Amino acid sequence: MGDQARWLLIVERAYRGSIETQYADALYCVPDLHRQSGGCDLALRGHAAGYALDSGSRPALRLGDRTLDTLPHPPTSVARLLAAGVTVLVEEDGLAALGRTAAERLLPGVRVIRGDDLAARWPSYEQVWFL
Repeated sequence: MGDQARWLLIVERAYRGSIETQYADALYCVPDLHRQSGGCDLALRGHAAGYALDSGSRPALRLGDRTLDTLPHPPTSVARLLAAGVTVLVEEDGLAALGRTAAERLLPGVRVIRGDDLAARWPSYEQVWFL
């Protein structure tokens, strides 16, 4: 498997279906894709850049008289991906939109790139997927 080209996985839309799925997020399938391919790089763009931030506590969500405490926690998923050898990239613009202290709260190992740098990398990947 070492001679295969890597895949680029891109997540742009954050927290889609969080309540509906509860146990999983858009990153749920990334470990399997990483194992089955020659390896994956994950790019977080727009609001999904928040997945790579240390968010501190994880409050439960209350809807009416029901408490949802099984929602996915993307920063935990990103930390697991980094530990598994997935390269995690965050675009500068998405990070900047999350506030002036966002860069200080990045999880260790996450790399910040310029938006046009991501597009320039596409030809080096075997496949590019939007999750």
